[in-house]
Amino acid sequence: MIEKLNGTTETVDFTLATAVRLYRNNTAEDFPLHWHIPGEIICPIESTYNVVIAGQSLTLMPRDILIIGSSELHSITAPPEGLRYILNFSTSFFEQFQDLSIFFSTLHPYKLLRHKENPDFSDQLFALLTRMENEYFGQLVYRDCEIVSDMLHFFSLIGRHVHHQQQQQNPAGPKQQENQKRFTELCNYISAHCTENLSLEELASEAGFSKYHFARLFKEMTGTTCHNFLLGQRIIYAKSLLVDFSLPITEVAMRSGFNSLATFNRIFKSQIGCTPSEFRKLGSEHTLPQCQ
Repeated sequence: MIEKLNGTTETVDFTLATAVRLYRNNTAEDFPLHWHIPGEIICPIESTYNVVIAGQSLTLMPRDILIIGSSELHSITAPPEGLRYILNFSTSFFEQFQDLSIFFSTLHPYKLLRHKENPDFSDQLFALLTRMENEYFGQLVYRDCEIVSDMLHFFSLIGRHVHHQQQQQNPAGPKQQENQKRFTELCNYISAHCTENLSLEELASEAGFSKYHFARLFKEMTGTTCHNFLLGQRIIYAKSLLVDFSLPITEVAMRSGFNSLATFNRIFKSQIGCTPSEFRKLGSEHTLPQCQ
């Protein structure tokens, strides 16, 4: 399953399709802590599958769907026998679609869809994974187009499902729909400029709100505070820099938008569970077996 690994850092090759790497995996091998810039979808077909992420141990049942955000440390324990889909997707490719940019920004560290909670919906998503498998290992003509199309449908189904649940709890009028569009654009802007000195006052002014109204709406629209969202984007960027062992950690901190090493170390540990130095050390110590 994993083809290129440097310590804990996996490089995903999108060889058969532009933005998707799909495995139908039946190996019984365990995988210690690792991470990769592409996102990941794990869905057991037969038997269970155990994933540890963000300090939580998750036991996935057949047709449960786990979506892991970009650059999240996770480990996997496989049962003696079993079968599952494991799919990597290029977040940078799919983020060009505005709807998905906000979806990915609120994904961290993961989203888990339990089959038992909504079997019809999970079966619909599972059918799309099966269709993608057939395209991935079968067709050659226009395979890439079909896979990207199915992947977009997969994400849009989840996005609409979540949106529908939110509307049932808080019915959205025209004003709220307008705000959702504005905050989607703002999240795109924050993600692209996360290493810069962005203040709450400036972002509120950019969005056309007062500081306090903006803070409340941002939490309502995204599920997190503007400050935490910005820090999360900086940490994702910092993890991509830590792969380069020639960069001092102080420089990684500065390049990622943190004004002090102490602040960077504290926030990194609170979000990732280890310090930047420990994260980098993991990258030099662990090896991971390959599987098909």
